[in-house]
Amino acid sequence: MTIRTVTLSLCRSVAGLLSFFVTAYGAISFEFANLRQDTLAMSLFCAFPFLSFPVFLMSFRSLRWSVRMHWILAAGYLAVYSVLDWRTCSERGYCQGVIRTVLQTLTAGAMQAVFAVAVFNLAALLLRGRGRSEQEKRKVIHPAS
Repeated sequence: MTIRTVTLSLCRSVAGLLSFFVTAYGAISFEFANLRQDTLAMSLFCAFPFLSFPVFLMSFRSLRWSVRMHWILAAGYLAVYSVLDWRTCSERGYCQGVIRTVLQTLTAGAMQAVFAVAVFNLAALLLRGRGRSEQEKRKVIHPAS
């Protein structure tokens, strides 16, 4: 075992574990969400994290598509979460600007977990891709091996 394969396995394991917990958080959010108030935003707020583990399972078929989908989920979740945060702070009168609200949203634990899954999946893709290209180079240089 090389350091690259250990690191790749570690990245995939952490991404899988985090995506499972993010999906569980999404399921719990559905249970306690008030869908009568702003149904679309609240549904998306629950659905984006709920899809994390199924998207991770897709990575066994195509890691590249899984990475893309995780980044789309993370960006969508950030947008919806920020809209809900903005709605709350504007109703209560303590908003300090859109950028500040988005940055505060990024500090939420669920938001950080969603982005962590995307980052670990991207790291796994980069590690796997670099390893394959080196193996292909060896085959070209040493065709007998």
